[in-house]
Amino acid sequence: MFTTGLNKRLRLLALFIPALLLACNVVTQLAEQQSTSIPMERGAELYNTYCVSCHGGAAGGQMMDIPPPHNANGHTWHHPDCQLTDIILNGSGAMGDMMREMMGVSEDVPRMPAWKDRLTEAEAAAILAYIKGWWTEDQRQMQAEITQAQCS
Repeated sequence: MFTTGLNKRLRLLALFIPALLLACNVVTQLAEQQSTSIPMERGAELYNTYCVSCHGGAAGGQMMDIPPPHNANGHTWHHPDCQLTDIILNGSGAMGDMMREMMGVSEDVPRMPAWKDRLTEAEAAAILAYIKGWWTEDQRQMQAEITQAQCS
């Protein structure tokens, strides 16, 4: 009689463990999706507040436009995350001046402002995560390699 009760418990346990593992896997996947979607959503809010009026959205623009588009048509993906974060927080500085001179852009075109008094480094990273969604897979891969090589 004891073995019959034990067998029933073992069978129930055999059914319960896979269900528990499946539930844990689903919870983990949901947490991962939520953790990646929160920066993207926050990045979209921040981009639309601070960036879209000058840089435009997911479509349009040309690679050498001033200010540059951050989508796949632009050249933002040619730069590492550390440099892009610095530009977001501290403004375009010497790089912006070099691009203006090279493109023959007049002095009356506004310069990229520094947002360090309004945005944190994490918020700059959220903006970058958002615009990376506009790039092709090849552009994201190349930019990741540039980031790894230059931001260590």
